[in-house]
Amino acid sequence: MIELLAIQSVDRKVADRISVITGNYEYYYACGILDRRLSLGLSGDMKPTELFDKVQEALHDKPLDPEGDYLIYLLKRYEPEDKYDEQMGELFEAGVSCEL
Repeated sequence: MIELLAIQSVDRKVADRISVITGNYEYYYACGILDRRLSLGLSGDMKPTELFDKVQEALHDKPLDPEGDYLIYLLKRYEPEDKYDEQMGELFEAGVSCEL
């Protein structure tokens, strides 16, 4: 259930260009989408701080522009919590395989 809510939340936020990422579950799903798009070599097994550092490094030259790619806008603004569980890895993989 948590996974479905995170997936629907991120998909809607990107499509409607509203809100912000509100937790690590959404963050991992969004990072999976980003990894599918840009082939960054990220992994759902990465801990939040490591994943955050890799994502920020990959996006450092991208503008923080809500009118541009909203997924990038969401990811550049979020700072993950330290907590990690298996569902986050599963959500990352769901993002990698989504069509968004």
